[in-house]
Amino acid sequence: MSSPDYLEEYNVNTKYNLKIVWRYLKQDKWIISTLLLLVLALELISFSDEFLFKYLVDEATLYQAGKITADLFLSYVLKLMILYLFLKGVMGGVFWFIKSQLFNRLESRLMSNVEKSSFWHILNLSYRFHLNKKTGSIISKLTRGVGKTESLLDAITFQFFPVFFRLILSIGIIFYFDLYTALALLVTVILFLAFGVYVSHKQERPQNMANYKEDLLKQNVSDVFINIETVKYFGKEKRTQGYFNELSHNLKEARVKFWDYFSWYVGLQTLILTLGVAVIVYLSFSSYVEGKITLGSITLIYTAIWKLIPYLYGLMYGYRQFIMSNVDISSLFEIFKEENEVVDKPQAKKIKVKEGNIEFKEVTFSYPLRDHHHGKHSFSIKSLNLKINKNTKLALVGPSGGGKSTVVKLLYRLFDLNQGQILIDGQDISQVTQESLRNSLSIVPQEPILFDNSLFFNVAYANPRASRKEVWQAIKFAHLDKFIEKLPNKEKTIVGERGVKLSGGEKQRVSIARAILANKKILVLDEATSALDSETEKEIQRDLSKLMRNRTTIIIAHRLSTIMKADKIVVLSGGKVIEQGNHNDLINNQTGLYSRLWRLQQGKA
Repeated sequence: MSSPDYLEEYNVNTKYNLKIVWRYLKQDKWIISTLLLLVLALELISFSDEFLFKYLVDEATLYQAGKITADLFLSYVLKLMILYLFLKGVMGGVFWFIKSQLFNRLESRLMSNVEKSSFWHILNLSYRFHLNKKTGSIISKLTRGVGKTESLLDAITFQFFPVFFRLILSIGIIFYFDLYTALALLVTVILFLAFGVYVSHKQERPQNMANYKEDLLKQNVSDVFINIETVKYFGKEKRTQGYFNELSHNLKEARVKFWDYFSWYVGLQTLILTLGVAVIVYLSFSSYVEGKITLGSITLIYTAIWKLIPYLYGLMYGYRQFIMSNVDISSLFEIFKEENEVVDKPQAKKIKVKEGNIEFKEVTFSYPLRDHHHGKHSFSIKSLNLKINKNTKLALVGPSGGGKSTVVKLLYRLFDLNQGQILIDGQDISQVTQESLRNSLSIVPQEPILFDNSLFFNVAYANPRASRKEVWQAIKFAHLDKFIEKLPNKEKTIVGERGVKLSGGEKQRVSIARAILANKKILVLDEATSALDSETEKEIQRDLSKLMRNRTTIIIAHRLSTIMKADKIVVLSGGKVIEQGNHNDLINNQTGLYSRLWRLQQGKA
């Protein structure tokens, strides 16, 4: 990723991030209001012991001067301790319990809502988005972003609001007793916080870079373990480890640069506080000497200040957490700005497929190049006109890059057309909902990708409403039942990530079982047997022949012997139809591309 791309993708927009967080939090306004009242109440209770101690010191001074009796002084102490116990022990404990219970529910709900809506948004983004993004990076942003919403809320709830209330109380009360001491405290707090905010913002870019390096590392980890067979086949463990070490080293350097800000940050903040406290001590005792405040008032001032100092450090820790969390959630929330290229029309209806007639009318489509903003395009399909009648088999053949797979992607409306229409039973697929369209089609792909779950789950995925009996019927149709019987855990056998524990033929049978269970009128076979050995291919072809009965079928194939019985064969090259007809017609055209490909595959060219 280039530097401009990096800056664009990892840019931090605090206002936008807080707006997104508030979108979720405002659903629980009553919890937030109650939490704020509890925080204020707890700070008032926490501040009460300073007042109690002030009055205790003042009464002790009177007792020492002989102005009150010992019994009166001790009864005063007893009353203050009972009040202290009630406020701090009873009310404080109850309020803390309620606050914790409410906050736990608010935080867990926030994380869950962010998690679910983020997953749903990413899941529904256009096919092009997923083509251009790496899985490891998306997972990293999702998990880190959701986790850091907790830290963000922690900082606001446990650092910002309590310290805000504590500052107002401390400065206000000290101002009541001594103006100059209060002003000195105010200046110290402003300098302390201003410096902390400055340094925290300076950390944003180094943290962004550290996040970027971390995402690169996780992309590499995901990529390596998805393609572990390639690593093993070529014996490239050491080379792979070397590349990983380089990424890890880059991440380490980025983290060190980010963490180094703390070194001089803490030292300078300590200096600011030390100078401030020295001035406060001098001013407060000057007022005491002048008789403006009592010894109890000085006790209150210093107790308030010494209890405020940890709050200030806590506030800056919370602010740093806020900034770091803000940076971490930015890469996730930026994905929310991604707009789906393919969207349903406002009045889109569900498609109704009864016959299975398909028509491509003057279809033109292009994949944008990198400089698509300048109007340059790579046309994949040019003025395609095709009619596929119900219950017929149409085969798409031709050289690689000719547009065969693109035709299927357009039929599924993974992309919108530049020009033209695709009709199913006379209904324009751009005018119907994408969900209903894709639910009306079934596919047996070249390489079925299975979930890391049971065999039964992977078959049933095609139709979650199917009964267990219907799933087993599909399994038997695909001749998976005999294979399942040999497994120790039968249909509960876990197939592994992407189905790695199954052979190519077994995965294809799962795919066929899915297609039969889906029971759609339109079927797509995308190189369904190209990766299989001859014997397995023959068995699968027999199953596919049964699957195609009474269905409109589009077959993509390189191996021409597999589509000889197709009702119509369309030869695509450069996104255009250059030949069409049945097998016999096409091979008799000695100058045609199909005839040449046939001779090559028969070893006669």
